[in-house]
Amino acid sequence: MSQAFNPFGLVLSGGGARGAYEVGVARYLADQRMAPSAYAGASIGALNAVFLAAASSFTAGVKRLEDIWFSLKSDEVMKVNYQSIILGFMNSAMKKYALTHPHLALFKDLLKLLSEKSGMLNHAEATRRTIYENPLYRKLKEGLLDNGFLQNLLEGELGLGNLEASPPIWISAYKSQGTMEDIIAYVLSGLGMKDTADSDYFLLNSLPQPQRLSIVLASAAIPVAYGSEIVEGQRYVDGGIGGAMTSRGNTPITPLVQAGCKHCIVVNLSDGSFFNRHEFPDTNIIEIRPEKSLHPDGLFSSLFDFRRDRISALIEQGYSDAERCVGNAARALQLVRERGKSAAERDESILRLNGDGFDSAMRLLESD
Repeated sequence: MSQAFNPFGLVLSGGGARGAYEVGVARYLADQRMAPSAYAGASIGALNAVFLAAASSFTAGVKRLEDIWFSLKSDEVMKVNYQSIILGFMNSAMKKYALTHPHLALFKDLLKLLSEKSGMLNHAEATRRTIYENPLYRKLKEGLLDNGFLQNLLEGELGLGNLEASPPIWISAYKSQGTMEDIIAYVLSGLGMKDTADSDYFLLNSLPQPQRLSIVLASAAIPVAYGSEIVEGQRYVDGGIGGAMTSRGNTPITPLVQAGCKHCIVVNLSDGSFFNRHEFPDTNIIEIRPEKSLHPDGLFSSLFDFRRDRISALIEQGYSDAERCVGNAARALQLVRERGKSAAERDESILRLNGDGFDSAMRLLESD
């Protein structure tokens, strides 16, 4: 089976804590001796891809990645950026103070605008100015959660400075237009009104060493939850935001196809991903989609559910779904190749027989 789909690229989508599902997929591939020749990832998928690609072998990477997932603690992942929260409380106090102090009326205006549901669009420009002048909004660029644990994990576990010998790793990151703009753009895409701009794709191996960590952190920077990262003067956030209506950023197969990858395995972390493999007709794509929901208690809560039992369940589900999707597809592909090989051998045998006078002999027999 391992020869039926090699070489291939592995595409790992974003989805927060649901990324444990991808560990199960990787474990199945390792059991089948199917090691990717290239990777592409977004958000948590970017982190998983880097850990797998940077290891001494794919099997070793899977084992280390599984250990890391089981070592995660919710209080570390969800560690609050208290500076932002303190500013939030200060800002709330200022709003109350503004009710009796005219010179702070801008906060009063904000409260009025936010309470007038139907009037939000009519006051769009006023709302924009009021929000941008709010000190809490400016602080959101740093995120409400502290990504220090993630930075320490990446710096401590990865040899990001030694990726030259690793398989190519493509990371998607979204060029931020500002926290509020990013959120609004994503919401509009979810409503089917307007798609977000495409994410940028970075070949991690070719980047200067100082930029590698920043790009990986940027790809995993869920707006508001984690702060953006600055790369060459530009702010970048979660790669899954780009091209949201077709999941181009969250399922970044594009750079692999453009690099000439003819076979890809794509892992989806949403029940109804908008990724469409038919947009890539010249690439053989095996999709792994969850047989049962990865977010039974809600899409948002599943992003931050790092409980050990939940991680274990996701890993097992990923393994099972990979066995179902990859196993069946690889077996079908192998049968097609074997049939093609048999047909070629048949044709070659007939040609040899013709060359040995078989055709003339058959005609003589028929004439008798």
